[in-house]
Amino acid sequence: MNKIQNTFIQTLKKEKSAYPHKVPRINFEETHISWILLTGQFAYKIKKDLKFGKVLDFSSLELRKKFCQKEVQLNKILCGDMYQGIVKIVNDKGTFKISDLRKKGKALEYAVKMREIPQKNRMDLLLHQNKINTKTIDRLVDILIDFHKKTPTNKTIKKFGQSKFILAKINENFRTLETLDKINPIFEKKLVSFVKNNKDFFLRRIKENKIRNVHGDLYLKNIFVLRNTKFYLYDRIEFNDELRFADIAEDVAHFAMDLDFHNKKNLRKYFINQYIKKSKDSELESLVYFWMCYKACMRVKVSLFQAKNEQDKKKKNSLLNDAKKLLKLTSSYLNLF
Repeated sequence: MNKIQNTFIQTLKKEKSAYPHKVPRINFEETHISWILLTGQFAYKIKKDLKFGKVLDFSSLELRKKFCQKEVQLNKILCGDMYQGIVKIVNDKGTFKISDLRKKGKALEYAVKMREIPQKNRMDLLLHQNKINTKTIDRLVDILIDFHKKTPTNKTIKKFGQSKFILAKINENFRTLETLDKINPIFEKKLVSFVKNNKDFFLRRIKENKIRNVHGDLYLKNIFVLRNTKFYLYDRIEFNDELRFADIAEDVAHFAMDLDFHNKKNLRKYFINQYIKKSKDSELESLVYFWMCYKACMRVKVSLFQAKNEQDKKKKNSLLNDAKKLLKLTSSYLNLF
């Protein structure tokens, strides 16, 4: 975090007058790459000034503005008016404030403005209250299949279904993991072996137009469910096209793996079966556990990275426990593909 970001974040966390609308309360959330300010009516997401190798680059104000704009553009497809646009943060007579882009004032930072959906509607929280059932899954499957049919594919997108690009993703994940903890090499070996032994299968997925501009980060925390009828599949990956140009099976696998993570194996089985049945993508069954294993490894990396940078001991331990649980999940998938 740069000094300017640190200063205005402290203001926005406390000062209701920093916002251009009525603010009944301010709740603050933080991820490894952003801050989210929840104000009741609207939520504001600010990208951290950081860079992760070739995967993510928010290291300049210009880049953060670019990716704020891209985030809004990408997420309107599955979330409609939840994503309102982007705003700027200005210094107004010595006070940091959120302002419309069209108004005067030099932008010190940019933020994505969203209509706030109550956190109680997050799918992971609803799941733990036993409010997610097979009817909910059926509706989600319908939305996903429709999205996967309509989301674009082209020559550029399709190339990311090639074995060499999949191997590059696996390699990046494990090279980063090595810097965080010692991980059993069997996971990487099994994933790499599957790709190398199934090159024709991956080429067939390309020919069948299964490589598309997918969600890229589809797990329960990134879905809001209202009254079991309205769904917001938010927070699509905006910072790296290569992680979003992928087989539709990656979206299916990430969500399925997360159901396992939340100890809902029966719902996971139902979800995969219904997706295959309704989409008529029978080949997905041969692929989904490979991608579930990869997604679990990827989430191990994220949990360990967050734990490394977490100051709160309780939160740190929770993240480390998540990583251990995800590693157990990864082990459970090794004999399924």
